[in-house]
Amino acid sequence: MAKNLVTGGMGFFGLYLARELLADGEEVVLFQRRRELPPSAADLKGKVEIFSSDIGNSMHVVEAAKKYNVNCIYHAAALLSKDCDENAMAGFRVNVVGTMNVLEAARILGIKDVIFVSSGATYGIANPPRNVYNDTPQKTENMYSTTKVCCERLGEQYHRQYSVNFRAVRYAMIVGPTRQISYYYGDWSGIIERTAQGKPYTAHSDPTSPCAYIYIKDAVRALIDLRRANESKLRQRVYNAHGFMATLTGVAETIKKHIPDAQITFDWDKSEQMRLANSSINYEMDNTVAFEDFGYQPRYLLDEMVKDFIKEVRAGRAG
Repeated sequence: MAKNLVTGGMGFFGLYLARELLADGEEVVLFQRRRELPPSAADLKGKVEIFSSDIGNSMHVVEAAKKYNVNCIYHAAALLSKDCDENAMAGFRVNVVGTMNVLEAARILGIKDVIFVSSGATYGIANPPRNVYNDTPQKTENMYSTTKVCCERLGEQYHRQYSVNFRAVRYAMIVGPTRQISYYYGDWSGIIERTAQGKPYTAHSDPTSPCAYIYIKDAVRALIDLRRANESKLRQRVYNAHGFMATLTGVAETIKKHIPDAQITFDWDKSEQMRLANSSINYEMDNTVAFEDFGYQPRYLLDEMVKDFIKEVRAGRAG
């Protein structure tokens, strides 16, 4: 039975990854600063181990991996764009040094697999290409995307130099219950989560601008399937995974199919900052290489995503 260390384990991605691994019969250790599971993860109580520590401390990472004798590290710990912009040094310490610590722990302890959560932000923020392929040149434009590209290259180097089985997936806008509902990027999850809770929701993003969606359950499944893929079938270490394109208008219409009395209004913020935020997620990732190499294809398109999202929220998995 595989035993997995999940860094950023109590974050949005980490908790859903833990659920999927447990459902597959694997064991999970959550590596996180917090000591207690959040209320939205009450279903995991007694099913996971918790190691409360600091990803920026190399000895803490080695200690956790050694204590639980893990054979795979899923590395999801990261500071996101806003936090990296506010404190570049903190972004570097958590994102880059944290990744180096994970790779070093794998090297020192002989842990075969390091599976990394990367980002489509590496293709550009202000004006990304409308269609993104695995060989599209990366273009870093903020601290967050810079750290993600750096982590990808470090992982590839540890694979070349030390045979660490580094594999990664780049995603665009991952949505699902408990995703942070921030002002500039939160509408894509918030419009579903809040209405599923019976609350009104006002969206400030451009309601006509398409967004590159991927539902959290597809995102974690892609990562797990990549980890289990036969090495002989993989042409690279990092893959793109995409769900579907949708506008907020289209999402609102789909919500009302399932929640007819949902109260949704639009107060479009036409500032340059909002325009850039909307532009940064208005691209479609091509799934061809991921499908050919490890069978990835999205299971949750717009209607399936909204329906399952609502069910998850009503089961208590909301922020």
